[in-house]
Amino acid sequence: MTSHRRLAATLVLIISIGVLSGCAAADTEPPSTDAPTSGGGGDTRAGGSYSATDVCTYLQGEIPALKEIGSPVGRHANLAGKLATFFESHGKPENGAVLDAALKAECPAVRTEVLTLMGVDSFSSF
Repeated sequence: MTSHRRLAATLVLIISIGVLSGCAAADTEPPSTDAPTSGGGGDTRAGGSYSATDVCTYLQGEIPALKEIGSPVGRHANLAGKLATFFESHGKPENGAVLDAALKAECPAVRTEVLTLMGVDSFSSF
């Protein structure tokens, strides 16, 4: 492994740990059990805070930029930082599995394309 790849892998690891630790932080109040959801699934609220529709729209908009990045490691690092910022202002999912389930239900094609670009199978492994 070249030193550039090793550095990129290390940066991805550091960013991922930061993102995941932010997602795992306990809220001071438990999520409301009566959080609004629509019957059509368009405004799916997973984890009681963010809209899967908003995440799908955001990820769809990021695909062109991700395609311009030359490596899955670079794409991973880029998206990890951007998603951290996105979830700070939109509410965080409980974990990668919850996010995966919401995106599978709301926008499976977008989810698959983003994960393929990053070279991972799920947001749980992201």
